[in-house]
Amino acid sequence: MKWLLSLLLLGNVLLFAYFNLPLRSGVALQVESAPLNPEKIRLLGPEEISALPLHRLPLQAPATAAGQLACYEWGTFSRARLASARSIVNRFALDAVVIQQTAAESTRYWVYVPPLRNAAAAQARAEELKQLGISELYVVQDEQFRNAISLGVFKDEQLATKLLEELKSKGVVSAAKGVRNQENGRASLYISNMSSTLVPELEKLQPEYPGSELKQVTCR
Repeated sequence: MKWLLSLLLLGNVLLFAYFNLPLRSGVALQVESAPLNPEKIRLLGPEEISALPLHRLPLQAPATAAGQLACYEWGTFSRARLASARSIVNRFALDAVVIQQTAAESTRYWVYVPPLRNAAAAQARAEELKQLGISELYVVQDEQFRNAISLGVFKDEQLATKLLEELKSKGVVSAAKGVRNQENGRASLYISNMSSTLVPELEKLQPEYPGSELKQVTCR
């Protein structure tokens, strides 16, 4: 029995030693920190703080300007051309309302060079006019006035007359003034909340709608 008592005593000793050993993790982490010296701690003054290097965040590129929103009126159009103009406005996902106009309201005064014999001749004449400093022009594509050169469309006849006189003084003797859109049943499109970036896109379509104009108006 002595050997059994000895075995039990040895087992108790081993268990006691095991449970009193310090626990260790699989990986020992050693963190060394510099000793603090309270006598060396002091508050910085304003001048010392301003002299500290600043950590600046990287600047972001400015967002691309989306253009200012405004209201425009585009017209006038005959019944036949109104549907075409509306399809273009829908293509740009714009909100437009049709405004019917009387013959007096739709009348426009048009300054232009009469149609030339073909597209090449019209384009060559347009380049000559640009050399004279006349930049606001376009070659008309409309069937009735194809290859004419539009130089300006006005609601006020006096403005049209003034432009014609300026053109004559520059040597554009072929320029003429005429009345456009003087008939019933014409309409314009009131476009709300259109970005100014789309204005050049619509102005590019002027050759297809001679006698029309795109102008900014007061929002309703």
